[in-house]
Amino acid sequence: MTAGRKRLMLGSILICFLVFRLAAQDFCWDDSVKSLVFRPVIHKNQPGLKLSNELSYSISVSGYYCLNGPGDKTAGQMAFLHNLKYRFGISSRRFHLTNDLVHTLGLVYYFDSISKFQTDENTLTTRISCEVAKRIQFSVSSILTTRIFDSWDVSRSPGGGPLIKTINSSFLTPLVCNFSGGFGINLMPAGMLDIGISSAKLTYIRDRGIFDKTGLDSFYGIEKGHTSSLEYGMSLHLIIDWLILKKIQWNCDLLLFKGENSPADMTFKNLFAYRINRFLKTSLQTRLFYNEDVSPGIRMENLLSFGFDFHL
Repeated sequence: MTAGRKRLMLGSILICFLVFRLAAQDFCWDDSVKSLVFRPVIHKNQPGLKLSNELSYSISVSGYYCLNGPGDKTAGQMAFLHNLKYRFGISSRRFHLTNDLVHTLGLVYYFDSISKFQTDENTLTTRISCEVAKRIQFSVSSILTTRIFDSWDVSRSPGGGPLIKTINSSFLTPLVCNFSGGFGINLMPAGMLDIGISSAKLTYIRDRGIFDKTGLDSFYGIEKGHTSSLEYGMSLHLIIDWLILKKIQWNCDLLLFKGENSPADMTFKNLFAYRINRFLKTSLQTRLFYNEDVSPGIRMENLLSFGFDFHL
């Protein structure tokens, strides 16, 4: 290669580097052992306003144990899970808006050679708050939950005959949405307690044939012949997301709703995760659910997981 061509190539590389450097000044990379997070930076012509977004993805294999769960299976299960979470937020000195979309889908394998898509959770959480005093906020929030794919209870017919599949839920059947308005309390070092003085719980079913398919006269509190129910009451929502010693993550999510004429519903999720390195993570998660319209007892799920975890 001649000296002129070498100088031309070096000049081109230098120009590309300068252009990339100038373009990269508009972005900020948070590179740590915990995660690799990409967030756009607001330009100076928008003082006091901040945008943030975060996308994470994980795939793992989990040992799964369930008590008082749907169907006749309780223990001896293996789950292959993938989880996608996207968070978007807008904030200023006193105003905060956050949206969290969480999608979890998994194939549960029973040790008696029966397998099915069971874990299918999709949650959209929106929270708007305005700070009125130190650690005190007025807050309005909604938590929408549904599944995407059909869920089946699988059992064998009497005498060891063929498998019997009975549908127990499907897309938007049910759709559960909790609305609340009240005040929030910032908990140090990383947590939030929302007290919904005025709250409502909306339950909707898209598939009206679910009553005939399940043989039930009431489905998630909705009587046969109806497609929705609305209940007013009070709620409490506790969220803790705390990174301990840069390696251990504690995530706790407790939602209580007390209707006017019904016992309190509870959804409790508690997770401890240990990040082995940038891409490997192991976690232990316990989940408790109680809804009198679904099960007379508390349903408990335990998952011990190991897999890959990415933050984009």
